[in-house]
Amino acid sequence: MEETGKVFIKTFGCQMNVYDSEKIMACLDDRYIEAASADEADLILLNTCSVRGKAEHKVFSMIGRLKPLKDLNPDLIIGVGGCVAQQEGQGILDRSPLVDLVFGTHNIDDLPDLLDERISKGRRVCRIREESDKVTSAQVPSHAVISKPTRLVTIMKGCDNFCAYCIVPYVRGREISRPSVEIINEAESLVENGALEITLLGQNVNSYRDPGTGDDFIDLLEKVDSIHGLLRLRFVTSHPKDFSMELINAMASLETVCEHIHLPVQAASNKVLEGMRRGYTSDEYQSKVAALRGVIPDVELTTDIIVGFPGEKRSDFDMTISFLSEMRYQNAFSFRFSPRPGTAAAQLEDDVPESVKRGWLPELQHLQNKITARKHEDLVGREVEVLVESTGKKENGFLEGRTRNNFIIHFPGGEDMIGSLINVKVNRSRKIHLEGEVVK
Repeated sequence: MEETGKVFIKTFGCQMNVYDSEKIMACLDDRYIEAASADEADLILLNTCSVRGKAEHKVFSMIGRLKPLKDLNPDLIIGVGGCVAQQEGQGILDRSPLVDLVFGTHNIDDLPDLLDERISKGRRVCRIREESDKVTSAQVPSHAVISKPTRLVTIMKGCDNFCAYCIVPYVRGREISRPSVEIINEAESLVENGALEITLLGQNVNSYRDPGTGDDFIDLLEKVDSIHGLLRLRFVTSHPKDFSMELINAMASLETVCEHIHLPVQAASNKVLEGMRRGYTSDEYQSKVAALRGVIPDVELTTDIIVGFPGEKRSDFDMTISFLSEMRYQNAFSFRFSPRPGTAAAQLEDDVPESVKRGWLPELQHLQNKITARKHEDLVGREVEVLVESTGKKENGFLEGRTRNNFIIHFPGGEDMIGSLINVKVNRSRKIHLEGEVVK
C-alpha cells in the first residue's frame, strides 16, 4: 500500500477506547489520513465496547448499516477491534460476511500486518492475543492536529478486581502498569504540543504501581502535577475500596488536580454490593465521600449505578434511591443489569424481570436529573472559570468548555478561544449543561 488512503474510526464505550482509537490512528499514520465520515473511507474500523449488552448490539447494528458502502466499493475494508472483538474473535467473521478483519485489545500494534495480509492474500483475518505484558502509548500521528487542549494518557490497563458483573478483566486482561518515565514523557510531549489538561486513564488508577521503581499512584500524580505548562489534571477510574485518605490529601494539595472524581458506587444495598463482589459497604463508601468533601468542599462527584442485579429486591433498590438523594451526585451513569459472558454474575439466575428493570431505571434517572438540574440552577448568575475545549456540538456558533469541577458550559465565541482559560457568567441551566456568556 503506497498510496495514502482514508480511514474512518468509530469509537464505542469509555475513554480507554478513545485512547485506543488514537493508538490505532498512530499505527496507520504512514498509510491513512482520517476521513470525515464513513462514506469517504477506504478503511472503516469499529473500536468496540462489551461492558454492556446494548453496546455490543450497537456494533452489529452498525456493521449491517455499512452494507451499502461495501456494495458501492467492494475494496472497502471493514475491521472490528476492541472489547467485542477480544470477546467474540472468529465469531464476528462467522456472523458477518461484511467484516474483513478482527483484532483484539492486545493486537492494535498488529494492525498494519493484518491489513497487509488482507490486501495481499485476499483472505479475511482474525488475530486475538490472550494477554500482553506491555502498555503502549498513543503516539500522535504526524499529520494530526495536536494542539487539542485536553488529552488522554493511559497509565495502566486491565483489572484484578473481578467484580461479578464486569467483563473488563476478561477482555482487557490483568492489571499492568506503565513505567512512570514513559507516562511523564508522553504527558510532557502533549503539553509541549498544546495540551492544557490531561486525564490519566486506568480501570482502577488507585492500583497503579511503577513496575521498576515501585512508585504508587500518588507519586505519579505528583510527577505529572509538576509538568510546566499543565493547568489541569484529572484521572479515571477510582475504585471505592482503594480510595484512600492519602489520595484525598493529594487531590487537595496538588495544584493541577481538578475538584472532581468519578467514584462508581453501583448500588447502595450491602447485600447487592456483596453479590457484585465490590469489596466495600455503603457506609464505607459514604464515609470516604464525607472525608473527601470535608477536605475539598467544592468537589463534585459522578458515579455508575446498575439496577436489577440478580437477587435485587425493591427494598434494595429503594436503598439506592435514598443513597442517591443523600450523595447528590453531579451526574450518575445508570444501566440495567445485563449478564456478560464468562463473568460470575452470568452464572446467577437473572431473576429480576426485565419489566421491573425498565421501571426502576427511569425512576432513578428522573431523581438524578432533578439533582443535576438543582446543581445547575445554583450556578445561574455566578462566574466560573472555564477551559474552552471545542466548538459546541449542537448550538451554532457556540463553544464548549468545562469548569475544574466538571460542569459543562456552552457560550458564544470564536474558535480562536479554544485552548483558553476564561471566565463565563452562567445565564441558563439546561438538562446536561449550562449556558452563559464570556465575561469581558
